[in-house]
This record gives sequence, C-alpha cells and structure tokens, in this order.
Amino acid sequence: MNYFEQLELLAAKQGGYFYPWRSTLGENNGEDAYTQAVERHLTDQKVVLDAGCGHGDDMLLFAPKALRFIGYDAVESFVSIARRRASEQGLVNVELVFCNSSPQYNGGAARIPAAETSLDLIISRRGPTNWIADARRVCRSGARLIQLNPLPAPQPHWNVELPEALRLAENPANPARPALAAQIEASLARANLKLEDSQVFDAPEVFAEPEELYRALTFMRFEAETPTWEEARPHIERLLSRHGPVEFRQRRLLWTAVVD
Repeated sequence: MNYFEQLELLAAKQGGYFYPWRSTLGENNGEDAYTQAVERHLTDQKVVLDAGCGHGDDMLLFAPKALRFIGYDAVESFVSIARRRASEQGLVNVELVFCNSSPQYNGGAARIPAAETSLDLIISRRGPTNWIADARRVCRSGARLIQLNPLPAPQPHWNVELPEALRLAENPANPARPALAAQIEASLARANLKLEDSQVFDAPEVFAEPEELYRALTFMRFEAETPTWEEARPHIERLLSRHGPVEFRQRRLLWTAVVD
C-alpha cells in the first residue's frame, strides 16, 4: 500500500487520524504553542485555510472563531469524517474539500483549493508543505502562514532490546531539522515569501503501560508479520520491567511567515 492507501485504512480502522494510545507528553512539545500561535492571529473577520485538515480536530477548535474556515485533505475518508463532525456541531461557516495540493496531482504545479487573494490565514498542524508554492496566489496582503512540522528524533536506547519486528525504524523520508528548515525556507523563497520565525520543540513522551507502548510501536504498521499484542506482550513487559517507564523524544518545528 502507498501512504494514502494506508491512511484510508487507518480511517476505516479507527475513524480518523489520531494517536490511539495513552502516554504522558512533556511540556514544551510544540502542540500547545501551535494552537496559541493560531489563536493569536484568528478573528471572526478572517478566512482561514487548514492544509491537511485530517478528520477535523482543528476545524472544531478554530472554525467557531473564524469568519470562514476551509479545510482540505488528500484522504477522502478523513474529509468525510470532518464533514460529518462539522454537521453535528452545526458549523455553517465550514467548507471541506477532498484535494491533494501536490504538483503531481495538479499538472506540475502545487494548487491550493481556494480563490485568488481570498485567504487571511493558512494553518497546518503536521500537514503537507507543498502548498507553500501556491500561498502567495491565494493570500491577501498581510496574510500569515503557520505550520507545525514533525522532526525525526534519535531512536531510544532501548529500541535494540526489542525483537526486530517491533523496533522503530529510521524514516529517511522525514528530514532532520536543518534539512527541513532549509527546505521550507527555500520553498518560501521560491514563492517570493520570507520566513518570519521558527522554533524547535523537543519533549519526552513517556509510556508506563505495556499495551499503550505496543500501540505506539505498531501505529501505521499494516504488515502481516507485525506481531500481535499477545505475541509482543512478553517482550514489552520485560522491557518495562528492566527500565521502568520508557520515553520517545517528540520533536517539532513551528514556523511562521507573512505575505507582504
């Protein structure tokens, strides 16, 4: 399965894109900072676009504070779930679009599903970055761009103690911070935009319960050889018995830009 097929399967399996485990996430993790950054620039006079809106969590949070809220996602099932949630909450200022803004789906040029000079704010929590190339076309002067991007973290020292089928793998498609920051700055420059500010967040996510750690280790792993909980249980319980609660590092890059 390609990435989008995996996300469709995830939508069918758990009803949206969210992390299906319980853990303790340390402060300075970037998620709250992103929410606060968006809310500082959100008013009931602004038209907002959410690039990679998923199943609508940020829509529920931000749409009631906006004049108009447009969300799009490349996973049709996520858009369908978000539409249902918007209807259930009576959000009448929301437009949700099934769209992939990548150049390969738009004749070689990135395309945001919005009219020219129609947006005051583009936001994206862990969404794509290809939309940057089309931001100037759709934004009004003074519009702001705010995005939170995942960053890779070093593998935890205890990773090698697990069976290979449970170990965290390196993700070569997820660039390290200097590479990602440089990519974003270059994308902004090509769109005749400038990076205003960026900040890296690094926080521990701590797991104390074996089954919750299993859920995290096997998230988005649909291979037939992925161990079941019963197969994995003795290995994970042994790990926690040896080390006590274990942690991942959760790293994020929060950046902003302004359209002049």
